[in-house]
Amino acid sequence: MSLAEVLRLLLRHWKLLLAVPLVLGTTAFLLTRHEKKTYTSETTLYTGIASGYTLKGNAETDFFSTNNAFDNLLNLIKSRETKEEVAYQLLTHHLQMKDHLDPARLNWNSLMRLHALLPAALRQQLTGPTQAETLARVRAYAGANDTNELYLLLNSFDPTYSVDALGHVNASRIQSSDLVKLDYEAEDPAICRHTLELTTQVFSEKYRGLRMDQTATVIKYYEVETARALVLLNTAEDKFLAFNRDNNIINYYEQTKYIAGEREGLYADITKIQMQYAAAKARLAAIELKLAGRNRALLSTGELLQQRRELEQLQAGLANQQLYGRLREPGTPTDAPRLQARIGELTEAMRTTLNDHYSQLNSVEGIPSKGLIDEWLRNMLECSDNKAKLEVMLQRKQEFMEEYHKMAPLGATLKRIEREIELTQKTYLALLTSLNDSRASQQNNELTTDLKVVAPPFLPLHAKGGKRLMLVAGGSFGGFFFVAATLLGLGLLDKSLRKPSVAASQTGLPVLGVLPPPSATPPAPGSYADTALDHLARQVVRRAGTQGAPTPFVVGLVSTRRHEGKTQLLQALAIKCRALGLEVLTVCPEGTDAGPDATYYPPALAVVQRWPLARLTQGQAAHVVLLELPALLEDTYPVAPLTEVHLLLLALKNTRTWEPKDAQALQDLRSLTMAPVEAVLCGVQAYESRELLVQHEPVRRRPRLRLAFWRRRAATA
Repeated sequence: MSLAEVLRLLLRHWKLLLAVPLVLGTTAFLLTRHEKKTYTSETTLYTGIASGYTLKGNAETDFFSTNNAFDNLLNLIKSRETKEEVAYQLLTHHLQMKDHLDPARLNWNSLMRLHALLPAALRQQLTGPTQAETLARVRAYAGANDTNELYLLLNSFDPTYSVDALGHVNASRIQSSDLVKLDYEAEDPAICRHTLELTTQVFSEKYRGLRMDQTATVIKYYEVETARALVLLNTAEDKFLAFNRDNNIINYYEQTKYIAGEREGLYADITKIQMQYAAAKARLAAIELKLAGRNRALLSTGELLQQRRELEQLQAGLANQQLYGRLREPGTPTDAPRLQARIGELTEAMRTTLNDHYSQLNSVEGIPSKGLIDEWLRNMLECSDNKAKLEVMLQRKQEFMEEYHKMAPLGATLKRIEREIELTQKTYLALLTSLNDSRASQQNNELTTDLKVVAPPFLPLHAKGGKRLMLVAGGSFGGFFFVAATLLGLGLLDKSLRKPSVAASQTGLPVLGVLPPPSATPPAPGSYADTALDHLARQVVRRAGTQGAPTPFVVGLVSTRRHEGKTQLLQALAIKCRALGLEVLTVCPEGTDAGPDATYYPPALAVVQRWPLARLTQGQAAHVVLLELPALLEDTYPVAPLTEVHLLLLALKNTRTWEPKDAQALQDLRSLTMAPVEAVLCGVQAYESRELLVQHEPVRRRPRLRLAFWRRRAATA
């Protein structure tokens, strides 16, 4: 559909395009004549989420975290719990006033409306001595069941106390800053401001409580776990202490290191003493071999043996005192000096005993016996001393081995206890660190959740512009565009034969011409109707005047249905052809109104008796014979005259659609005649016929030429 067609379609229905917007605009104007005034107020809060200062310094910029924090804040403002709490507190403040009006909270009309909403008995029941008591009563009564007055009021569409009304509190972040703006509109300016104040107070407390509850739960968890870890750590340390006490361990690693060092030194001393003892023992045996006779027997006397045994005991005690003296604490008394003195005395006593029993001066080899006895005494003392030391060292070696075997398994157990202490300590320190971090986070939340009111809500003095003008304009323009869209949609979906090109494409027939809508008055010269009829007549005359055309020229007018306009077409062609000077004979079936000059025939009799064309025309002669046949789909039509028809005109009403049964009727008609079939579109408006009439402009002189041609043909005949 072209732009010109769209405009023509709209112009055709200009009355509807004006009437519907006018009706809708008037209706909107009348319905909004009692529109209530509304007042708007706003407040601005500073959050510090994006760039605020915390315990760790300036807040780090994180786009996703910041957006998440703002989303949480805005959703908390818009939550139902916040709206309900604001409604409770707003109603509480208004109930506390009773009959004493506070202009800063609400006006007189709002107070009267509250009295109308809640009965006096209920207001008295809900009102307590203090504001806190009244708030508690309101909450309890509203939450008691879902059928009481407060619950129904809260879930209604009341403009002041309902959740739906408080849902109009709009909260938004100002660009990418730390500021949040809240705005609200109400019928009462005082209620508008007071609602914003309560909303700010309620959601700030909820926001702080939510943040603090999160950290409080975490802190409580870490406190419990830290206390449990401390108990485990103390238990492990007590176990470690008891293990060291039971096993006489002061420092296991130093003790084992000392034992290992002492053992190595002891082994070296034992080796050294064994060598000295073996050497002294060998020398003593050599000296005893050199002594002979009574000198050798002297060494075996009872007194000397007694002194030797005592000497060995003293030397063993002295060696024991010297070896274990290093293990004693400083200041501990010792017997070493006494034993040394006694050993010296006993040595002198043995020397004296030997001198008293000496009876021989020289040995067998000639060596003096006195020197051998002295040397024997020295070696005997050295051998006895080394023997005592060796025995003590071997005893000490056995003690070291026992201590070593005792300390070796204790290391694994001690290691396991120390590892348990280390793990428990690490767990305790980690929990303690997390606890401190959580407490710092809680303190940080206390600092950062304190929302600051930058711009408090103001009392609006002027009402907000109403929506009356917008509704009237919207209704008018909406009605206009709705009607226009409906007309365009119907035009696009229209499948009727509205103009020649559409009729030609749907029927497959060439369109000979168009017939204007029927009119009670004859067409004026030069008008669209006159031009269209003239065009049709010229087309028929042109085909009748072609070389070889028979005389008379028979034109059949048919239609597939009734009331298609073929009778009007017959009359119009007859009038125009007679105006051109042609003799025209019109033949119509009985029941039609084609005028007094028409010849009528009975269709049923003509069909049964197979009347030829001459019988239908009753022998009358004319240049052009216009034969009208009954509707092809609805009536019975004669078949015999179709063989004598030279041109068939199919009348089609432009408001109808072309259907398969029409195509089948046309196909049956074509099978009965060789005459060409062309369409004539009836009831076409002027703007829809221009595509056909512009292509065939009228020529005024050509019909006169055709008239001379017909006269020559008539004279020849």
